[in-house]
Amino acid sequence: MKSAMSLGLIVALAISLPVDAQQQGNYYYSASLSNWSRVRTIIPGTRISVGIAAPDEVEQYFLDATDESITLLDLTKRHLPRDARRTVVRVAATRPALFTATHWTEATDGHVRVNQDGVFVKGRRIVALEDIVKTIDRGDVGEISRLRRAQQSRPRDISVPPEVVAGSVLAASGVAAACNQHHCDGAGGFILMLGALFGPATAWSIIRDHERVPEIVYRAP
Repeated sequence: MKSAMSLGLIVALAISLPVDAQQQGNYYYSASLSNWSRVRTIIPGTRISVGIAAPDEVEQYFLDATDESITLLDLTKRHLPRDARRTVVRVAATRPALFTATHWTEATDGHVRVNQDGVFVKGRRIVALEDIVKTIDRGDVGEISRLRRAQQSRPRDISVPPEVVAGSVLAASGVAAACNQHHCDGAGGFILMLGALFGPATAWSIIRDHERVPEIVYRAP
């Protein structure tokens, strides 16, 4: 009888320990996410999402954070010219203090200028800073996530999707047909054939290796 009770106690402890460990792990994970100081570790210019929207649905870029608030560059609903958008994002990464400075400061990139009065293209203001710079109180923030490069947690998968292989075959067939008509002999034809065969797979690999995934930085307790 005693041996049966001892066995039952051992089984009960063996079952309860992993559950307790998991609960402690979940508690630590939740407590870590609710630590606001994590927000201040975000690199200026990093694309983030403040709220419940997915990071790929918004164009928000981290500028600064204090103990009470977060300041970000929000271009989500702004139709800026491509060169102006590129300049503004670059300034957010290299000179984030420009967007919150109280003294006059300016950044120039070609015909694009950014200063306390706004963003200018060829001397014409296209948007005011107060329209694209937002400061949100900590109490109003439910969640903050950022896009970062996916971590390779397992050996690199070198397999290529069937659709990419099919595209390579089609491209190679097209090159072969064109060469038959135009007699592209020699090194040029060979290079074209190699490009057609391996170009799609190479492009797919580059896109895959630069894939960015959302990571939660902060979640309100």
